[in-house]
Amino acid sequence: MKTQEFINTLRSCPNHGLVFEYEEGKYVRNDFHITEIKNVNFDTVDCGGQRNQWSETHIQLWENSTLEPDHNVNAQKALKIYDLVHHVRPTLTDTDIKIEYGNTSFHTAVLNVSEILVEKDQLHIKLFESTTTCKAKDRASTEEEKAAACCGPETMPKSKVKLSLKSLKNQSENCCEPSSGCC
Repeated sequence: MKTQEFINTLRSCPNHGLVFEYEEGKYVRNDFHITEIKNVNFDTVDCGGQRNQWSETHIQLWENSTLEPDHNVNAQKALKIYDLVHHVRPTLTDTDIKIEYGNTSFHTAVLNVSEILVEKDQLHIKLFESTTTCKAKDRASTEEEKAAACCGPETMPKSKVKLSLKSLKNQSENCCEPSSGCC
């Protein structure tokens, strides 16, 4: 889900409470806080040697160790925080939105928003975890390309493996010499 779609849904139901389901039947406590809204920029190189760049918006949720029965975040309060953040620095709205959350029984994770169900007086925000992937395999268009795409010695010619190991050895031997400029 894109950030703008998420924000538009909140704006269309400002008095609805927010309920985040992070696993099937497991919910973020009602007294959560929104602690950060992040523009996250990625600049990676995958195992196939291709550079990848993209951005995401992350909203961090936090639960105080002490229950706060009088603290609830509805869409209007979440929008107030969003608008404050957006005023300080523009939030990326055409990016995927993700929710960062963890508690004592669930590891901290960055979760995708799969859907928002508009219910009687609440927005039920369903989250899901995604898995890692191999971008080189994802780019491949044939089964042969997929088989050869992923990193590892079994797919890399031995001459390249030896060359890579030799260049790594040379780099490590020269690294701490004063002339190397790295110390």
